Amino acid sequence: MERKKIYFQKEKDSFFQDLKSEIDSYFSENKLNTTANGFFYAKAILFTSVYILSYISIYVFGDNISFLFLIYPFIGIWGVFLGLNVGHDAAHNAVFKKRKYNFILLHVFDLLGTNSYNWKNRHIGAHHLFPNIMHYDSDIQQSSVVKIFPKDQHKSFHRFQHLYMPFLYMIYIFRWVVYRDFKDLFSKKIGAFNNTNFPKKEIIKMVFFKALYLLLTIFLPAIIVGHAFILFFILFLLLTTFASLCITMVLLSTHVGEEANFPEPDSNGVMPHSWSHHHLKTAADFSTESFVITHLFGAFNHHVIHHLFQNICHIHYPQLTKILKRVASKHNLKYRSTKHLHSAVFSHFKLLYNNSSKFKIKTQNDG
Repeated sequence: MERKKIYFQKEKDSFFQDLKSEIDSYFSENKLNTTANGFFYAKAILFTSVYILSYISIYVFGDNISFLFLIYPFIGIWGVFLGLNVGHDAAHNAVFKKRKYNFILLHVFDLLGTNSYNWKNRHIGAHHLFPNIMHYDSDIQQSSVVKIFPKDQHKSFHRFQHLYMPFLYMIYIFRWVVYRDFKDLFSKKIGAFNNTNFPKKEIIKMVFFKALYLLLTIFLPAIIVGHAFILFFILFLLLTTFASLCITMVLLSTHVGEEANFPEPDSNGVMPHSWSHHHLKTAADFSTESFVITHLFGAFNHHVIHHLFQNICHIHYPQLTKILKRVASKHNLKYRSTKHLHSAVFSHFKLLYNNSSKFKIKTQNDG
């Protein structure tokens, strides 16, 4: 499918100008940089240390099979936290001022079994440019097995999607590690991103890091600890299952709830809203008052401000969200947020149910 060029309307009010002005003042008055601070570095060191120590414990306590069945799921979940807190900010060049240092840090994704090159292209080159736009946002819908966009092609099995998708979400990371990255390698388009010139060095890196990841999670523990390979393959499946449940809880809670908006371009590719209003309408927050949720999930729960200011380190988002709420209210614009994570996740499955029948087409909600 050939995708037309997308254009956003010009800003018709001073919402974004006022928001940017207040945020600039916040950093100036508090003498802060928009990049990482000491608290971020402390978090990064802590999260990395916990991950490494957890991995080492496999060899120290590996004789105890019960321990292995506890530590592998923990490593899976903690790997998600590490990726969200460190890799995600690095992808947005929000940790260091110099891009080359962010690029180095971005390889945390590769060490976790996923390909950083593909992920950045999907996330930055498609999702952040065109959030919630059908055929352009590759993060929102990655397979025809689920119908996220209300006006997408309907298939007969979609009527059961609210029942089977919880199980398919459990293999999200496994599919990403062993299949999706290789599929992207042969895809000319990833959403709106032109993927025709895939660098050869990135192919080599992909194969190397995936082989290294499988070596470290399955083969090396089996050789050193001494248990059967099949046991560690089962443990690997357990690791990816818990990692999948963790990451999908976060991803499902920011763009695809029951009240989600899916704006569409007109025949000329012009969107109905300005750039800032589009992001305000398509992103949503959750659990913004929770210190634990915020710092485990790399402030992914402060998702609206992230979309409006993606190059600011997540450590600043709790304070910036307060400014966003105030400015949005001043301009009588709707800011969407769910108080609890479980409510946001439940809202996603309501969306799946609403889209489960071709007769339940939800109209565009510009609220």
